Amino acid sequence: MTQFPNLLSPLKIGKCEVRNRILVSAHVPGFAENYLPGDKYIAYHRTYARSGVGLQITGGTPVHESGLLSTNTDALRNLNDDIVPGYQKLSDAVHEEGGCILAQLAHSGGTVLINKPNLASWSASAIRSETTGNISHAMSLDEIEEIKGAFAAAAKRAGDGNMDGVEILGAFGFLPQAFLSPLTNFRDDQYGGSLNNRMRFILELLQVVRAALGPDRVLGLRLPGDEFEPGGLTLDDMKIVTRVIAETGLIDYLNIIAHTNVTHTGRAKHWAPTPAKHGIFVPLAEAIRRQVNIPVFAVGRVTDPFHAEKIIADKQADMVGMTRANICDPELVAKIKRNDIKQIRPCVGANACIANRYVGKPINCMHNTMVSKPGVKLQSATQPKSIVVIGGGPAGLEVARIAAERGHSVEVFEKNKRVGGQLALWAAAPSMGELGNIIRWRISELDRLGVKIHLNQAIEKADLDSLNADEIVIATGSNDFNQLVLGEHTIQTVTPHDLLRGGVVQATKALVINEGRGQAGLAAAELLLSKGIDVEIISSDIAVGADIDPTNRTAWLMRLGEKGCHFSATQIVVSAQGNRVACRNVYDDRVNYREEIDLMVTWHGCRANTSVTALSCTLPEKVHYIGDCVSPRSVEIAMGEAEELANRL
Repeated sequence: MTQFPNLLSPLKIGKCEVRNRILVSAHVPGFAENYLPGDKYIAYHRTYARSGVGLQITGGTPVHESGLLSTNTDALRNLNDDIVPGYQKLSDAVHEEGGCILAQLAHSGGTVLINKPNLASWSASAIRSETTGNISHAMSLDEIEEIKGAFAAAAKRAGDGNMDGVEILGAFGFLPQAFLSPLTNFRDDQYGGSLNNRMRFILELLQVVRAALGPDRVLGLRLPGDEFEPGGLTLDDMKIVTRVIAETGLIDYLNIIAHTNVTHTGRAKHWAPTPAKHGIFVPLAEAIRRQVNIPVFAVGRVTDPFHAEKIIADKQADMVGMTRANICDPELVAKIKRNDIKQIRPCVGANACIANRYVGKPINCMHNTMVSKPGVKLQSATQPKSIVVIGGGPAGLEVARIAAERGHSVEVFEKNKRVGGQLALWAAAPSMGELGNIIRWRISELDRLGVKIHLNQAIEKADLDSLNADEIVIATGSNDFNQLVLGEHTIQTVTPHDLLRGGVVQATKALVINEGRGQAGLAAAELLLSKGIDVEIISSDIAVGADIDPTNRTAWLMRLGEKGCHFSATQIVVSAQGNRVACRNVYDDRVNYREEIDLMVTWHGCRANTSVTALSCTLPEKVHYIGDCVSPRSVEIAMGEAEELANRL
């Protein structure tokens, strides 16, 4: 008897029936080849279909050069018939596994800076995107007709490629939303002004797309339930819009999200990272569902199958997007069906997947680095070995897990009383507790696989020769680097990790010197703010948190700002006297001062922990180094090195 009768029940969408209510919504994985779905892209989607996903959708696919989503060749484009054979291979792969797949059609509507000669970004009006700085070209009536024709032609190509249908991306400030929203539509013709006029484009667009697609394929529409911007579309507006659209009978479902890419915070918020509420956009879908008589999809940090089951059971939505959850564990649906719930690798909202796409790289996952290698499976070891892992941080736990999964005998030695390394410390910050699931899941898996973890047991380099192991993996991580502030001062000085370990401080006014980048300094600031301490974060970068991906940076700055944190960029601390701290602008050498400081949190990053080396080992070829003990970098990189090594051993 399944625990998920509603989640695993079939759903009729138009004339198509999907096998369950789990959706992998549209996203761009970065696996296309010259804008087309090649072997890697197809393997990526086949994996989800084989696991049992009900419905999956390709990433946003531009239909016209005036609405490109990027200039990278690793994303699909539907500009001509070249894509039809790729669609055919993609749909065949998904159908062979019993799945259904749609092509998402898109026009970026002025939100993307294309920045190429002879290419302007078109939108409803000439608007400036806060996130990219792009200023769009206001479309003429003839250009509106051209774009409608481009969508229709793209929909026909999807049908010719035997895709099950298409989804129009009408969210994120893209073209349909750009016409709907008073934030981006300043027209004074029949396409602007009143809500009825602003709906005209999307209604006409759906008519031509349905005509091109035919009656037997699915036509869906993704829309914001609310822009959450002053002067923007509201939920009340979208209730009217969705009701009018549904009553036309042109579409088969609505997929509801929120926000707009036009504003600084909007783009980051629709991909909400931890600690955003799970099911953050479900109430919007529920409200829209009450207005229409077609299926409504809900998305937004739904990662737990029990939560997804409740959403369906409570009739908040008809289908649930679990996209990041499936990226984190592509076997999610299969595990739900087998009732192996404890083995599901839980998405923690770290957003490494999205961060990689922001910089033009294929998606990856901090928790599952094999997602960047679609179609590649773990292979059983041809010759099982005895492996000792020294260090129980993320890299050490991951290399132990994969090696054990492959059939090796593995032991882990950790010098501290608990495993997890720096990641466990970051999880001690008020908002970052969910990151601890990365460690907890690995502990559970190692226990299932019979891997012994030895705590409070340091291994010195003299011990290496005596370890009875075929292979030794050094994963000892890195140590704090505390750079002292010059001058004669009485200010208590600690590192972020001192605080996150539970260090006690007595302070009223703190400076966080955030030169080490990453999230440790911000986590320390949040901890201090939660104790009622006045905090200022100082960074020599152009902005505090400049190195962090936009979704996490936006969330951090909003949380800290709401607690009264002060941010000072382009500043370095040069000295301190008594309780006075001198800072210098990195560009013009102006000196300014902070008074009455009684705590400095100095974060200059870490340095590799080289306490264990292979110098005394008589067989250096059997010793391997991964993670921060080589050079301090990110958890994602450490996990990637662990995965690569474990598959090689």
